[in-house]
Amino acid sequence: MAYFPKLFCKISNDNHFFLTSGLKKRFFSRPHVNFSTKISAAETFSKYEGVVGLEVHAQINSKSKLFSSSPAEFGAPTNTKVSFFDAAFPGTLPVLNKSCVEAGILTALACNCTVNKVSAFDRKHYFYPDLPAGYQITQQFKPLASNGRIKFVVPGKENDSTSYECTAFIKQIQLEQDSGRSFHVKGAKSLIDLNRAGIGLMEIVFEPDLKNGSEAAALVKELICILKRIGTCTCQMEEGTLRVDANISVNKIGDPLGVRTEVKNINSLRYIARAIDYEIERQIQIIESGGCVVNETRAYDYASKKTIFMRDKEILQDYRFMPEPNLPPIRICDENDSHECDNLPNIKEIQKRLPVLPGTERSVLLEKYKLPLSTTDRIVHSDGFKEVFEVAASRIDDYLGICKFLFYTLESQINFRKTSFNNCGITANQVADLLEILLSKKISNATASDVLQMLLNGDQRSALEIVEKYNWFLISDEKELEKLCSEVVNTHTKAAKKYGNTGKQRYMTILLVELNKKVNNRASIKDAEVVFKKVIKEKFQIKKDSS
Repeated sequence: MAYFPKLFCKISNDNHFFLTSGLKKRFFSRPHVNFSTKISAAETFSKYEGVVGLEVHAQINSKSKLFSSSPAEFGAPTNTKVSFFDAAFPGTLPVLNKSCVEAGILTALACNCTVNKVSAFDRKHYFYPDLPAGYQITQQFKPLASNGRIKFVVPGKENDSTSYECTAFIKQIQLEQDSGRSFHVKGAKSLIDLNRAGIGLMEIVFEPDLKNGSEAAALVKELICILKRIGTCTCQMEEGTLRVDANISVNKIGDPLGVRTEVKNINSLRYIARAIDYEIERQIQIIESGGCVVNETRAYDYASKKTIFMRDKEILQDYRFMPEPNLPPIRICDENDSHECDNLPNIKEIQKRLPVLPGTERSVLLEKYKLPLSTTDRIVHSDGFKEVFEVAASRIDDYLGICKFLFYTLESQINFRKTSFNNCGITANQVADLLEILLSKKISNATASDVLQMLLNGDQRSALEIVEKYNWFLISDEKELEKLCSEVVNTHTKAAKKYGNTGKQRYMTILLVELNKKVNNRASIKDAEVVFKKVIKEKFQIKKDSS
């Protein structure tokens, strides 16, 4: 076996490095690099830039699988939705599902891609237990669509002013079949469920345009919003209908791209950001410690919040791509050759199905209402909130007040019920009615929350009728409010004194809570705080003078 000393380098002890000769492999040990201690100098990290490219696998929302008539169902009993073709029985042939092709075209149009009028299938060979045929049918070389772009918003970590727009470019969108699922039972052999095998996937391959985990998570969030809007994928990441692989490398600013690693099957927006940021930091620490990053496949460990080694990274030759002999090319027509479009997918007809997309909605809201970028993005990404906002904004000028109620009161109650606004049972007009009373300062925020809860529980009365019925209007008489505040100060003298002596807000909060218990949330927090300060000051001044 030949040795090549120039290939040796220090790498972390959770990696391994092989030199291969024939069928033999030799493992070389390396010094340990400690990742538990972060590099403290911020300037060290500022010398580097992260480069991130995503591959998103979205299950097509169709009744049957890509090449067979088996139902594409989640949660069915194990191995009950498997055809002979899905199980790779000899002699079975694929039959292409036209609705999956149309879903792919619709997705491509929504992502500003060029739909290729002729695309073809290839076989990608690899040997896993959950891939019975030993190959996956995909579109590596002649994909369904290419050269797209998605514009998205990256929310600021500090405030709205640090949010910014970003554009991610799409290399290609290809159709392919999903694999089955492996279940690893402790103390037993791996078990295989082929229900998922053969379900249609859209693999959306992005160019390496992203810099960090925040940008990657924001991009996937925008993509989910688009796919849900057009109905081509349910995007239930917890069910595996949308899975993300991230290709990550780092390099010093101005230098060529570094060696990349791939983090496979990340299944939530939060973990996408964490996994990528951790991997960027890990690679920087390897380089700073004198090591070399190894091209490998890793996974994100949710418990340790680290990426861990999975296997060596396959290269293009490993897959031994070949044209799929049992499927003819996909031919698609447009308006220029409509006379030849009998039974072929038609781009012009499919384009008519496109709804208003998130980017367009965001532009309209920004231009018309002059809202902050991140606020606009949040409205667009929340099901039904755009309709509620526009109905309320047609009657109320306080746009930020409307957004505050939507994001902090309405959204929290909807999330508690584990539903969305479109399925919660109330209308945009009902919310607008409640907002009119709240933002005209006729009721308190706490009362508005109580009224909203009653509406969500099925109360058929209007918001105004509920408030009138229980006399929940804010106290408007200053003398009455001053009298009530004095009573609270007299019964909670200790907290009042401490506020008078220290000015600490926690003591004022005690008084405000007690007041609203007393008046059933009918006191304005802002007005009551002013009155409390006045009452406390006068009370303590009298005591001081008398002493």
